[in-house]
Amino acid sequence: MAEASMISIFNSKVNAFNEAVNASDIDAICEIGAEMLRIALEQCSNPNVSTTIKDTYRKQCSAVISHLVRYAKQPSISVAHSGDGDGIDPYYSEKKWFSDEVPKLNFTNIIGVQEVKDAFMVDVVAPLRPEFQAVYHKFRGDQLGTQILLYGPPGTGKTHIVKCLAGALNCKIAVVQTSEVLASVVGVAEKNMRDIFAQAAELDRCIIFLDEIDSICSDRSSDDSRHTKSILTTMLTCMDGFMKTKKPNQLRIIVAATNLPWKLDPALKRGGRFETQIYVPLPDLEARKKLIALDLDHLPHAADVTEGYLAQKLDGYAGADIRAIMKQIANEPLRREVINIMNNGCERGEVITLEDCGKVIKSYINGVTNEMLLRFKAYDMGISYEELILKLKRSD
Repeated sequence: MAEASMISIFNSKVNAFNEAVNASDIDAICEIGAEMLRIALEQCSNPNVSTTIKDTYRKQCSAVISHLVRYAKQPSISVAHSGDGDGIDPYYSEKKWFSDEVPKLNFTNIIGVQEVKDAFMVDVVAPLRPEFQAVYHKFRGDQLGTQILLYGPPGTGKTHIVKCLAGALNCKIAVVQTSEVLASVVGVAEKNMRDIFAQAAELDRCIIFLDEIDSICSDRSSDDSRHTKSILTTMLTCMDGFMKTKKPNQLRIIVAATNLPWKLDPALKRGGRFETQIYVPLPDLEARKKLIALDLDHLPHAADVTEGYLAQKLDGYAGADIRAIMKQIANEPLRREVINIMNNGCERGEVITLEDCGKVIKSYINGVTNEMLLRFKAYDMGISYEELILKLKRSD
């Protein structure tokens, strides 16, 4: 059976389970709960089911199991309802989404991506400074770019960039992983989303950062969104209300990040929402040198192993991949030294060699593919990936 159909069946079971909980119907709770666990086990063992959906199955069933265990231990106690009386999840507990401290970072902690830093300066930082307010009022009125969508290949540092923005603006930040929002039975995701915005409303300066937003905000016309439509609707409603109630002395910024911008629902990108979109590219040559230097400068290496050499070899890799590769390269001489000590009782002055670099780079699987980069190019051009491929074939 298709993944979307199984999700629909499972969600109906969840609704029936919640009704049984509300009615304290022990027989129905056990019967429906067992059926939910059977479906989840079957789907999680299916290689064709996406990882995101498997995580949802696991999280939902974890809540069911927790409920069954508690009910078994306390048979005389009736099932509790959630705080707002909607009966969605008897074991819902509010989470603290915002960090206690402002990140001790600023834009100087971002390596490369000057275009991204410039875009943040123009759309977010400069409008808050007195010397720029007149010119912004002249061209934009009261409309500021405080709802921003970051998109680009995985590993390019989108989360780090937003933390640096929070530090630069002296804002508390909620880094929201969408898996955390989905981490309960059906209905609690919507409540989690409302809680995020409710907590933000109590702060004078804050940033809500929604990471991997495509997993909960895919196009509502697609099959992938059947289980997240209500979450998307809730989020859009919260966003609109949150920005409309902003007071003059408040700074409210919503930033979302995605590796798949073409999958997002169009309503998310219309005027007044994430209309400001910023592409976060792979690091250029100079940025790659700086990233490599963060590790290489502190490691023993041969004279011909240079930042320039590695930066050329690592063209097309994201920053996170470059840091991972450098750690693997450092492991090569480390292993040799460990063996030296085991066999000879002492070190022999092993260093990183060109052979070490070539071996690791050759075996490392780059998470950024040419197809992925072409999809981003098509998105920037406002055409489909298939249309871009046809254009490229015609030009050839």
